[in-house]
Amino acid sequence: MKIDILKEQILLAKQKTDKLINDIPHEKWNETPDIIKSNLNWQIGHIVLANYLHGIASISGVNGEFREKVNVPDYIKFYGPKSSPADFEEEKPSRDELMDIYEFTLSTTLKGLKSLNEDDLEKETEVPNPAAKTKYQALMWLSQHQSWHNGQIAVLKRILDN
Repeated sequence: MKIDILKEQILLAKQKTDKLINDIPHEKWNETPDIIKSNLNWQIGHIVLANYLHGIASISGVNGEFREKVNVPDYIKFYGPKSSPADFEEEKPSRDELMDIYEFTLSTTLKGLKSLNEDDLEKETEVPNPAAKTKYQALMWLSQHQSWHNGQIAVLKRILDN
């Protein structure tokens, strides 16, 4: 039951993200308006990095397939909490590369949910997580965090549209 609710919340957050980003032209993904000091490349990269921590590493530990596709230290440099969206623009993945990783992160998270039972949710995260102690908390934070960034993406979209 809890697992179904978590899955539903994760999918709802993603659906909202998808709707917002589909309306932003590809050529505007790296525009960083002074008033918000963010861009869509950073927002999606940050969501990928956070969702890896909360939805994959916290649930089943370090994931080799993800790490083959993503240089995690680079992602932390580009998209971590202390990063600046306008920095390292030439080194960051393209929109298409980022979207492939974004989709892969979700599918890996959903596969991991299938292997959990209700008791697993109360277990400690597999890797230290600054936002959550249990797997349940990590998965709840995933959708809450993404929803918060959806708000930032919505504001960014309004600014870019004007």
